[in-house]
Amino acid sequence: MNWLYSQWWKWMCAVLLLYVLIGSYMVPLSPGVSKVEPLSFIPDSVYTFHLSCYHTHFKNPGAGKIQFWFKAGNEYFMAKELNVLSNDKIDVKFGVGAKQQDSLKTNNFDLVGNDDIDGTFSLREGVTLIKAEKMDSGSTILATTGPVEVVHNKHQFLAFPYREILYESIRNTFFHVPMWFVMTALVTFSLIFSVMYLNKGEIRYDIYSHQAIVVALVFGICGLATGMVWARNTWGHYWVNDPKLNGAAVGVMIYAAYLVLRGSIDDEIKRARIAAAYNIFSIVIFALFIYIIPRLTDSLHPGNGGNPAFSKYDLDSSLRMFFYPACIGWILLGFWIFSVLARMQLIKQKQEL
Repeated sequence: MNWLYSQWWKWMCAVLLLYVLIGSYMVPLSPGVSKVEPLSFIPDSVYTFHLSCYHTHFKNPGAGKIQFWFKAGNEYFMAKELNVLSNDKIDVKFGVGAKQQDSLKTNNFDLVGNDDIDGTFSLREGVTLIKAEKMDSGSTILATTGPVEVVHNKHQFLAFPYREILYESIRNTFFHVPMWFVMTALVTFSLIFSVMYLNKGEIRYDIYSHQAIVVALVFGICGLATGMVWARNTWGHYWVNDPKLNGAAVGVMIYAAYLVLRGSIDDEIKRARIAAAYNIFSIVIFALFIYIIPRLTDSLHPGNGGNPAFSKYDLDSSLRMFFYPACIGWILLGFWIFSVLARMQLIKQKQEL
């Protein structure tokens, strides 16, 4: 355990977390479409759609040519007319002819925009075409037909991906997710020391195992708290009946029960043995409720129950620039706290002898 006294990994922890904290607050979100009105339209009419965008630069001279398309399946239809109102508001005119409605593979249209500064941004299934059964003026064609040249390019600045529902709360990725990685690392660490205690009977291994669980619980509670705040902003409630959330709560309670068990036994040797045995079984239940069951059932939580994780959508890898350092930094912080508590308990034990 000499590594506990080393300084380099503690400096590394501090630098990584400082980098993550600065990046999480300073890096903006990439451009996107946040609101569109109206949400539906019918054939053979030209509609003016009012778009409210996020972090766009329509009025900036460097934006160049601003373009918008309405995408149905794999088909792109160019907007007829654009009217820029401000940096983040624009009116777009578009319509679909009666003859075109039958050839469309879907009624839902994605809104795709592009300019030189903001690059390509979109709103999935932003508007819906309400198809008419019979149209008297079936010859009117209001949208561009045939091949349409679509421009795709990247925005000119470092930015986190803009995701509907998540919006700015996507920054919580650097805080919520690593909490569970830290807890998993520490309970695994604790398991190793529990096995070592049962094999060698040295009380210092019980101290290491105990303190690792204490720190793991702190990070587990932080994981629950950050998750509840995130759920409130995305799902509308602090807690929903979801297997991932319920499993996380069970995982934390399992190790809270570990501390209760230790506190109920006075004999030091007996306490250490029973706690070590309990710890071995606890990690199996923890892994079952945190990592296995949520993946086998339907879940709102990303990465579980068929719900894709963020990596599928983070195509520009901007999140990864801060997410991986965040995971490493928070894990090192967990072990840093563990090292301090373990050394304090060892000193206390020596004083009592």
